[in-house]
Amino acid sequence: MNQTLKQNKKKHNRYIVLTGLTLIIGIILIAVYETSLGKNIKKEDVSSQSETLTKKAEENLTPAELNLTSTQNGREIKLTKFMATKKKFIFDYQFKLDDERLKELLTKQLAAGSNYQSIHFSLFADSDMSNDLVGGGISFPAFRIEGDTFYGTANFTYDSKKLPDDTNLTLQISQLSWEDWDERRTAEAQANVSEAGSSFTVPTALQYDGDWRFNITYQPLTQTSKPQITKVNNIEDIKADSDALQTTVAFTIPVRAETMPDLEIYKDGVKIKSPSFTTRPKGDKTQFKLSFDMSALDKTSIYKIQVNSVDEIKQQATEIGTFDMQNKVS
Repeated sequence: MNQTLKQNKKKHNRYIVLTGLTLIIGIILIAVYETSLGKNIKKEDVSSQSETLTKKAEENLTPAELNLTSTQNGREIKLTKFMATKKKFIFDYQFKLDDERLKELLTKQLAAGSNYQSIHFSLFADSDMSNDLVGGGISFPAFRIEGDTFYGTANFTYDSKKLPDDTNLTLQISQLSWEDWDERRTAEAQANVSEAGSSFTVPTALQYDGDWRFNITYQPLTQTSKPQITKVNNIEDIKADSDALQTTVAFTIPVRAETMPDLEIYKDGVKIKSPSFTTRPKGDKTQFKLSFDMSALDKTSIYKIQVNSVDEIKQQATEIGTFDMQNKVS
């Protein structure tokens, strides 16, 4: 199961990688999401990054805590946080972990180093259930377990369109599903995924279906910032803007796209999960555009963007250029 998820207006999440570079090997998507290209570097997971954003908002007196519950088919889900800007939203949910089969599946998944969660969700404005606002973007869902509670988090980032003006929203969770990692390993072996072009599928081992709905008063975060760019090396035309939940950055590298460029991002020296990005050829140069979890509310952290050229199976990386970013106190 891929780690990046694209949802269309028919409520289907799809895991995507915008560059298409990693499509060479199906399994390499998992490697991008859960490994550090063979380097032994500490990383932050998706849930911890979302928690950091939530904490930054709460520190600035932004209401985020919720205590909304919805029950379907005997399963109660509680929505505990929902935060949004015009371009992105994040929500946290939880439920009691009382299903022995699910405990078994999650234990295998965590042992394999994955915290990905397959979730189908939708967002509606002013009770208009005919117009799903989830579409034209990408989602990063994750989970953790503490005691007998399952904690999930998901964030959705729009490619271009935005959430409507201040309004009441309804978040709907329609499905949670899991695979068996023993079956996954068997499928990987049978597909011989070490060969270029190999792919495999894994059947769903457990699935929760329902219509869990949560009514939310939409209070968009409006804080913005212009990151300071420093320590620029071999990268040109850098443009960046931050809001409360993310930073969008565009830049140009003086090499052709055929060099198979890739990204690494570090927060205070710690490698974090690299986001999806788009590239566009520009003569002998390549333009990049991406968004990642750098909050305008964070005035202390230093982020380093590093561009590499990689081989076809992403095992060998050569640095092309770097630069640092930080939101300064105005």
